[in-house]
Amino acid sequence: MEEWIQKIELLLPQVQLYVRSLEEKNSMLLGQVEALTHMLDKAQSEKQAYEQKYEALKVTQALLGSDEKRTEAKLKINSLIREIEQCIVQLSQDK
Repeated sequence: MEEWIQKIELLLPQVQLYVRSLEEKNSMLLGQVEALTHMLDKAQSEKQAYEQKYEALKVTQALLGSDEKRTEAKLKINSLIREIEQCIVQLSQDK
């Protein structure tokens, strides 16, 4: 029985050292996850901004283009106006 206790006492510092190293590694990995999450959020925001700019450019190009493109752009603008009006109605109903 005492042999087991001695073996456990000998192994305990190694186990404690291993636990500390795992805690440090976990902390480092959590930092990396946080940094990567921040980078992902930033990339998604940039993507959304570029998509909005692209849509604005498409509308602008359509307005400057042929009659068919102008009609398409006007329809898109009217559709967006209707969506905004629906949102306003919903917001006023929620109050």
